[in-house]
Amino acid sequence: MNTFENLFLNNKIIKKYSNGVISLIEDDYHDNFGFQWNQFNKLQLDSFNGSNESLDRLLFQSKLKEGDFKDKLVLELGAGNGRFTEILLKLGAKVVAVDYSTAINANYQNHKSYVNDNKLMLVRGSLFDLPLKKEIFDIVICYGVIQHTGNNKGCLDTISEYVKKDGLLLVDIYSNSIKHFNPFIYLIRPFFFRISGERKKLRVVENFVNKVFPLQLKVLGYLHDRKGIFKYLKFVINRSPNSVYGINLYLDGKISVKHAKDWSICDTYDAWMPKHDHPVSMRKWRKLLNNLAIQKGFDVMNVFECGQGNAAVLKKT
Repeated sequence: MNTFENLFLNNKIIKKYSNGVISLIEDDYHDNFGFQWNQFNKLQLDSFNGSNESLDRLLFQSKLKEGDFKDKLVLELGAGNGRFTEILLKLGAKVVAVDYSTAINANYQNHKSYVNDNKLMLVRGSLFDLPLKKEIFDIVICYGVIQHTGNNKGCLDTISEYVKKDGLLLVDIYSNSIKHFNPFIYLIRPFFFRISGERKKLRVVENFVNKVFPLQLKVLGYLHDRKGIFKYLKFVINRSPNSVYGINLYLDGKISVKHAKDWSICDTYDAWMPKHDHPVSMRKWRKLLNNLAIQKGFDVMNVFECGQGNAAVLKKT
């Protein structure tokens, strides 16, 4: 653990280290939120599903090359079961991976050799209250998280403090544009949240996906390479109550049909579960970033649309 001790404000925090994870919190809601990532603990790892999906997304959203991560100290917030943790480690970075949920335990199971080699430290804790020193990380990554915190601005303000001079802040947020917004999940969530027990919730998702997946696979397969009016039909299917992202990966030849179905189950559970979800327009996103740049001393290098919605790359000045 010596490699990471000097990152903490209080080295006694290390004593909370057990079972591969430094655990700073206990929270039943976020236990539930991490449930599916322990059930599908390897699904989205490139090494497991045979794709380059996570690598491609990381490189696209970071606007970096593979060699740019080598020997960098990276803080990954919202690391989950480690789809990006795996890529960062393979690219030669040293990583502190943080998640609020028990998904961090799956991350340990997937990458325990890196923990043992002092190349990875795993922390279960709130990004709003991490006992880490400020301005020490070369890269801070926060993907798929900000909209779930309930405080978009506060989240950006907090995580930006960990970036050192000339370091990078890599972030994204869900978009409320027609292109990205799915109204069905917001209608389903209040009812889904009333179901007691994670396993019962998972069975509900599995039963739903099992019923609709064959038809969605057939329809999207027919529409896959078609243009013109067909692209609008594809848009409608892609706004199904359940996630069809895995089907599209399968049709692109990236993953197997079994992985596509599991991906649909996992992503659907993930979409139906959150209490907080605050997507923003591109205009609002730019405003948040510009205010952050002024207040915290950043250059906004890139702002762009991504698969999740809106993304950005900022550099600490």
